[in-house]
Amino acid sequence: MAMTKEEREQNKERLAGEILDYVRDDLVVKMPFFNRALLKMPVVFYEHFDLEEGEIPKGIGTDGHQIYCNKDVVLRLFRQEKGRLQRIWLHQVLHCLFRHPFEYEKLESKYWDFATDLAVEQTILEMGIREVMLPDDKSRRQTLAQIKAKAGRLTAENLYHFFFLHPEEAERLMDQAFLFKQDLHGFWILDSLQQVRKMFPKNPHPGMNKISQEWKELGISVQLDVQVFEKNRGMAPGSMSENLEGVTKDRYNYEEFLKKFAITSEEMQINQEEFDYIYYTYGMDLYGNMPLVEPLEYQDEKKIHDFVIAIDTSGSCQGATVQAFLDKTYSILMSTKSFFHDVNIHIIQCDSKIQTDVKITCPEEFEEYRDNIEIKGFGGTDFRPVFAHVEELIKNRELTDLKGLIYFTDGMGIFPEKMPPYKTAFVFVKEGFGIPEIPSWAIKLVLKDEDLQETIIV
Repeated sequence: MAMTKEEREQNKERLAGEILDYVRDDLVVKMPFFNRALLKMPVVFYEHFDLEEGEIPKGIGTDGHQIYCNKDVVLRLFRQEKGRLQRIWLHQVLHCLFRHPFEYEKLESKYWDFATDLAVEQTILEMGIREVMLPDDKSRRQTLAQIKAKAGRLTAENLYHFFFLHPEEAERLMDQAFLFKQDLHGFWILDSLQQVRKMFPKNPHPGMNKISQEWKELGISVQLDVQVFEKNRGMAPGSMSENLEGVTKDRYNYEEFLKKFAITSEEMQINQEEFDYIYYTYGMDLYGNMPLVEPLEYQDEKKIHDFVIAIDTSGSCQGATVQAFLDKTYSILMSTKSFFHDVNIHIIQCDSKIQTDVKITCPEEFEEYRDNIEIKGFGGTDFRPVFAHVEELIKNRELTDLKGLIYFTDGMGIFPEKMPPYKTAFVFVKEGFGIPEIPSWAIKLVLKDEDLQETIIV
């Protein structure tokens, strides 16, 4: 008796499931240090997704919680090319370990798609696992070498930074994107994902924040195993270590980071949250003009008063980058009520010597400086003149209660030997081995591009 169409489809799905079980188990045997990551996500099958934002075509993709597969695509790829499904599975797991799906909504998707695929494929090629190698890998290696010569480190963050700053070059390079695309990134889009989740009620999604944290913890747990793997193969620390290092570090949110430099100062005002109006109005009604409780006149708020922003004008940390940094800083100060009515902020430009020192006494002056900034310098980099200058300002009582200095820079410089009597942070605008070790008394913050792009509207 001939099978019905429904039975044939069920058999195809069963066979596709068995193939994917074999693919996953094959990778676990070859890469035991990845077993938790490789086994983390269950497979669910779909025909296609016709969503409000557009169709997600037939293919294979993940949201970090489960792997979505079209059975016909699985069967076709298994027949066509040995090792292709292993490559796709590993490609997706690395996306999640590097936490690529969880940054998607913040970024220019075409650059992030390309950058993340490049970073993952470079890592796979470096690992040299024979079972996941493909015939056209030679072309991939050649293209990656060309991109590395232009952009430097092949991490997703560094590549995205390069593409964002060089859009014409990015468009030309993206002609080769087909070589590196192994999976569908449509499942990374939050609006699409929320619609997809409703179709799989038996496996509820815990939310992207929780999934992102789980993959971060998994990345931390495999870091040492990856280093042992690289060492046993005689490899220098490569793309795997670089990408894991970048995403397992704790990152400051710049807004929270800036608040750490706020000083506590008391402003006179009624504390609406702690004042009990019931006793107040009851006393007024009972005695005429005698409240049973007086309103609290003071509320302790964090305010920025004496503060220094130093800008390194020696290298590429200039122009649009400095403008974006000032825009972000200004919008945070304005949106969080951090400004006093009268403030005392010094914005200092310095390369190997002090170029300018502009005093800001109110939000309007900060806005004017931000809108009309002129970068001066372009010499060598020496951080010491700023600290010496600030010391003079303190001695002359120009700064009477300085609590924090932020130094915005892009690279190497000469640090002061002595720890200053105020909090100091060095803010770098992109990642890389060019970022130096800083003194133990300072805080280091590395801003991603999206940290500067997410300007708060005030």
